[in-house]
Amino acid sequence: MGEEVEDDGLEDYWLWETQTLFGRHRNATGNLTLDACADFPTQHLKRVQVVLKVGAADDAARTEAQLNSVIKCISNVLIVSDDDHAYGPYQAHDVLASLPPDSYMNPGDYAVYNKQKNSSHEELVQGHDGWKIDKYKFLPEIEQAREVAPQAEWYVFLESDTYIFWDNLFRLLGQYNSSLPWYMGSPSPGKEYKDKRDGHKKKVWFANGGPGFVLSSAAAEALVHLERNKIGMQSPRITDQYKRQIREDCCGDSILGWALHDKPDVHITGLWPMFTPHPLHDIPFGQKYWCEPVISLHKTATEDFVPLWEWEQSRDRTKGPLLYSHLLPHLLPSPSDTRENWDAAYQSGYNYRSPHAAHDSLASCADACAADADCWQYTYHAAHCWMSRDLFRGHAKQPDGAHDEEGRKYVSGWDEVKIANWTRGNECEEQGRWVKGSTVRIF
Repeated sequence: MGEEVEDDGLEDYWLWETQTLFGRHRNATGNLTLDACADFPTQHLKRVQVVLKVGAADDAARTEAQLNSVIKCISNVLIVSDDDHAYGPYQAHDVLASLPPDSYMNPGDYAVYNKQKNSSHEELVQGHDGWKIDKYKFLPEIEQAREVAPQAEWYVFLESDTYIFWDNLFRLLGQYNSSLPWYMGSPSPGKEYKDKRDGHKKKVWFANGGPGFVLSSAAAEALVHLERNKIGMQSPRITDQYKRQIREDCCGDSILGWALHDKPDVHITGLWPMFTPHPLHDIPFGQKYWCEPVISLHKTATEDFVPLWEWEQSRDRTKGPLLYSHLLPHLLPSPSDTRENWDAAYQSGYNYRSPHAAHDSLASCADACAADADCWQYTYHAAHCWMSRDLFRGHAKQPDGAHDEEGRKYVSGWDEVKIANWTRGNECEEQGRWVKGSTVRIF
């Protein structure tokens, strides 16, 4: 579009006509291939610098999943960590080393950092205290990204459990002007301050780091730019300016939002639910998660990365962006089927007080769900029927409890009729509803 996107005061979204940057690669016989990187618009990475934030103690299985999906085709990925270590074929860089960590961190946090430095990779296991030093990485990772790729128009920041739908993200960025200070993501409430003009408390919103966030070149430069005074003295780097706040706050993404808020004209563009803190299995499909393009997910299960990636590559991207409504049939079994060792009602489950016919059998549970207008899906376990007010994937659940073999199982099902009626009654515009920036529409 070339100009700043403004709210037209009408709907809460735009119906942009976007174009995919991905190709449709064909092999020598003319058939479409599933070679994801042959289709990937690698040339576009000159404009987009991707930064993946990891930890030395990250689970090796998650690393492998990221390498084989989200960053598989990102040839210029910058990987920042809390130690120097290999990350598959890449080298992860200790972004904390220049702070310097011994005087920058709280003593307890530095002890964790130092212990990692003196431990072998085999000694570092998932659940290690490495999460305690994660908050210190946010500001220096932006400094490093700007230093490594000063020519980039956009900086995209991910975490090790973030899943990004690159086609949708590239479509989104094509509608914005990177010379303006854009800060995009899923908004979360952060620090408060008293406005000197009216004395009222104001809240600063920040982009949740888990679903990923995006900075335009203008916003990144506004954050890290070092001023010089008349005698040539340089202003302190951004990490030094907010050293106290980082020590006191729980979260680095909160302090990043605070630091950006201090810069003139930099305000968060909250794009939930396109950026969402939900993992794949917890997306509550419905009015808020249906016609919107899905850009990112958080807390992605290790086993979900590659299957989701492979399914995504099989789509014909020329037909439009990937919407939440497109994900639903990929995630759910046939609604007429049940799934054993599966819990589909833990998220928003409710039940009828016993005794009630719903608890008599799996079939009775299914019938009770069909008769209940609020029920989308159900789980039967230990002669008890649980129903869900939301429509979502659910997750694997192994048998448990002091019951017989059948009673120990978790068996789930979905209301085929309600799902079909919802789908027919809520058809989406092919171009999708690209939500406008908001901190009222939040997770």
